[in-house]
Amino acid sequence: MKTMDDGQDSGSPEAAGPRPDDVTISAVQECLSVGVERTETGAVRVHKVNYDEIQEIPLTLRTESVEVHRVQMNQPVPEEYGARQEGDTLIVPVFEYVPVTELRLMLKEEVRITKSATEVDAVHLASVRRQALIVERHDSATGDRVAEDGSTGVTAAKRTEDPR
Repeated sequence: MKTMDDGQDSGSPEAAGPRPDDVTISAVQECLSVGVERTETGAVRVHKVNYDEIQEIPLTLRTESVEVHRVQMNQPVPEEYGARQEGDTLIVPVFEYVPVTELRLMLKEEVRITKSATEVDAVHLASVRRQALIVERHDSATGDRVAEDGSTGVTAAKRTEDPR
C-alpha cells in the first residue's frame, strides 16, 4: 500500500494520476451575432428635362376657288327667270329693260360662276412638349458621375443637361 503524501487516499482514482484510456474533452461554445452596417457606396441623381420637339403632321388641305365668266347674250326674252345650275356652274341671269318703241325684256348677259375644289397634301410642323428623365449615379469610390449609358466623367454630366 502506498503512503499518502497530500492526505489523499491511495485508493481514489485521482491519486493514481491519468490513466492511458482516459480521454479529455473540452466544451467550447461559439456565439455569432448578426448586424447591419450601412455604408454609402454611391448616390443617384435624377433630372427631369422638359423640351419641345418639332413633329411633322401629315394632312390634306382643301381649297375652293371660283371663276366668273360674263357671257353677253343680248336676246329678247318673254319674262324674267331665276338662276339655274348646270353641272358645277351656277348661271345667274342679268336682265335690262331696253327702250324701244315698245318695251321688251332683253337678256343682256349671263354671269357663269364655276366652283372647283383642289386638294393638296402638305406637312404641318407642330411643337410637341416632351419630358425625359436622366439618371446619373455618383460612385463614391472613384468620385465619378456615371450616366445611364455607362460613360463617366464630366462629359456624361454635360451630355445629360441637353437631351437633343
